[in-house]
Amino acid sequence: MKVAEMGISGVSRVTLPPGLSWRLPWYLRPGQMVLVETVSASGPEAIVRIAGQTFKAPYGELPPAPSTFWAVIEAVTEKTLYLRRIGSDLPEEITPEDLARLLELSPDKDTVNLLREMLKRRLPLERQLILRLLAEGHALPEQERDIFWAARLYLENLDLREDPVKLRLAMDYLVRRRKVEQPVLRELAAGQELLNSARPITPGVDFLRFFTFRGPEGFGEAFLVERSESDFGDALPKGIIVKVNSPVLGEMWVCLMDNAGGYTLQISVSQEWAAAVAMEALEALKTRLREIGYQVASASVSTRPIRTVFDTLEGPQTSGYRPVNAVV
Repeated sequence: MKVAEMGISGVSRVTLPPGLSWRLPWYLRPGQMVLVETVSASGPEAIVRIAGQTFKAPYGELPPAPSTFWAVIEAVTEKTLYLRRIGSDLPEEITPEDLARLLELSPDKDTVNLLREMLKRRLPLERQLILRLLAEGHALPEQERDIFWAARLYLENLDLREDPVKLRLAMDYLVRRRKVEQPVLRELAAGQELLNSARPITPGVDFLRFFTFRGPEGFGEAFLVERSESDFGDALPKGIIVKVNSPVLGEMWVCLMDNAGGYTLQISVSQEWAAAVAMEALEALKTRLREIGYQVASASVSTRPIRTVFDTLEGPQTSGYRPVNAVV
C-alpha cells in the first residue's frame, strides 16, 4: 500500500535504526500503519516506541516528547525501519472512522469495531489482515462478530498465530462455538493448554492464563492477567478475573486489577437483584483482601453485560491520537 494511493498529503520520512531493542520486530511489515510514540529526547537523539519496541531516532526528525503520530511503514531492512509520517492534513483527533478511510476501507460498523479492537491490542493496522478478518467475521451471525474479533485479535499477539491447528484449538476454547461440530472436552483442554503455554510477541501487552474450577456452590473460570514485560513466573500477576456460575446468583464476574495507588475491584452481575446482594458483600470482600495484602483503592458493582473475559479488559482509548503538524 503506497501513501500516495491513500490520498494523504503532508507526509515526511523518518528513519529509525534499532535502538534499545535487541532485534527489529519481525511482525512489522511494509504497508502497515503504526502509532509512533516519542518517549524522550536527549541531545541529538530521541527514544520512540512502535508496537511495543523501543528505537533511537534523530531528534531533529521528531516532535518534542511526549507526543504521538501515525506513520506508514515504507520499508524494513535487517537493521533499519523506514516510516512515512502522516502529516498535517488530518483532523486534530484521529478516530477509527478516520483510520478506516486512510486504509481505503468503508467506515461501517464492523470495520470500526474491528479497528477499535486492534487499537486495544496495539496491533499494527494492515489492510489485508483487516479484510481477511472482516471476511471471517461476516461468515458468523452479527451478534457473534465482536466476540470472534476480540478473541482472534488476542491470538494475533501470541506466538501460536502462525500454526492453523493451534489457532483453531485456541479459538474454539475462547469462543466455545455453538455448532454441530462443537469441540469435545479434550479439544477444549488442548486449547486451554496451548493458550497457557503461548507467549506474547508484542512487548507491553498484557496476556491471560486460563483456569477452570468446580465446587459445591458453583463452577467457573479464573484468568490471571500477566505482564508481558516480565519473565514467566518471576512476578505477581497484574490482576485476576474470576467468573462464577452460581445456582443462586447466576453469572458473576469479579475483577481485581493492580493500578497505580492500589487495586481496583469490579464486580459485574447479570441481574439487578444480584447487584444488591453483591453490594452488601463488597465491604467484607475488601476487608478480606486487605487482610491478605491487597489494598483496594476503589470498588464498584454493575450489571453491565459481560460476554467474554475480553469485555472485562480495558484498553487504551481509540480516539485522542494527535498527528504532528511538523515538517522534516
